[in-house]
Amino acid sequence: MRVGVYSRPVKEPAGASFIPPRSSLAMQHPTCTGIRVRTPADAHTIFHGVSLGLLPMITRRLDTDERRAIQSGCVFVWEERGGPNTEPMGLGIERWTDSIRWGPSRVREEFLFYHEREPDPIDIDLGYDSESASPLGYTPTHALLRENLIKQTYSVFVETHNGRRKWHLIAYFTQDSIDCLRTVEDVPFLAGLRPPPGMYKSARRRPGTQSQSHQQQRVPLLVPPPPPPAYGPPPAYGAVYPPPPPSQALAYRVHAHQHPFSLPPPFQPRMHALAPAPAPAPSPYPIPIPPVTTAPPVLSRSISLPGPAPARW
Repeated sequence: MRVGVYSRPVKEPAGASFIPPRSSLAMQHPTCTGIRVRTPADAHTIFHGVSLGLLPMITRRLDTDERRAIQSGCVFVWEERGGPNTEPMGLGIERWTDSIRWGPSRVREEFLFYHEREPDPIDIDLGYDSESASPLGYTPTHALLRENLIKQTYSVFVETHNGRRKWHLIAYFTQDSIDCLRTVEDVPFLAGLRPPPGMYKSARRRPGTQSQSHQQQRVPLLVPPPPPPAYGPPPAYGAVYPPPPPSQALAYRVHAHQHPFSLPPPFQPRMHALAPAPAPAPSPYPIPIPPVTTAPPVLSRSISLPGPAPARW
């Protein structure tokens, strides 16, 4: 007689919700397949198709099988997690992961482009991705056979019934297959869509654009230049000074008569020894006169001078 094992049902706490394991979730498909995004207007058309429910939105991070299915022409639209309404409920995706090594980004118009890097030998032998189910030393065969992918990204802000959200578009293609991909005009239900103007605003700030207040801070103040001096420029080195006015020359003669031993020699103009300089305009101010020193005291002593010699007849 077989005896069954009795299992007690587990009582879930109040308010808890059952989250199925990853294996039981349905595989997510790309938002679009076989389409290339040429301009921001094409991206807005795809965003509008997602907003109207015509195209699916990616609601969680891709698993291993979904990442391996990425190929040229796949387009994914997902919402970034953020804000008071998305954090508690776990809505949106925090960041996009595809387990592909990319080079640095390149900007073209409103898009960012990333080129897939060639795998290094050490990555093929010892590479391990913690987010994938690949065992140590295993490299997917399709990654070695297909052409290197190019990732194209574009982000916008959109007003929804839950508030302002940030949506991202990720498109994959290769150089050889881009001309074989369809456009939004080739898809009947997308060709007739007309997104409302201003509904999807680019989230990327263009280089060189600044706020008006910051631009005003960098505008130089226009200050008028100071007025020219009234006394004229100073004389150049080696210039010839003009002679003093007659009044100053008379003062020199008067002082020289009163104090014959205390005055310095009369002022002599000095010429540059190397090259003469042009004479400047006469200055309206008089040339300063050196100070007159006090003559030493003279002893009062009578000195008899010889008289004239008597005439000889």
